[in-house]
Amino acid sequence: MALTVVRRDGPAAVTLTPQGEVDPDTAPALEAALDAALDGGAPAPIVVDLSGVRFLDSAGISALLRGRRRTVAAGRAFRVTGADDFVAEVLHLTGVWDLLAGGAP
Repeated sequence: MALTVVRRDGPAAVTLTPQGEVDPDTAPALEAALDAALDGGAPAPIVVDLSGVRFLDSAGISALLRGRRRTVAAGRAFRVTGADDFVAEVLHLTGVWDLLAGGAP
């Protein structure tokens, strides 16, 4: 299944909204969108809205964690929002939700 990532550059944040499934085949597209948002934008926070993601596995979690690490290293804020049902459960069970949702570094 393909993954699309819609980017909105606003005054308060750069928001990325992936649509579809994030797995080993599609995680590189999410990483590329995160890299582009970090490399080619204003110093606004990066927000990843997962409301359109139906499936997320360890490859997706890894992409989000790498994106967060790069963003924080660049002195910008990073936050994941919109996770529900299966995706929220995966993020909670793996212990990364608090970190990705804007918790302590």
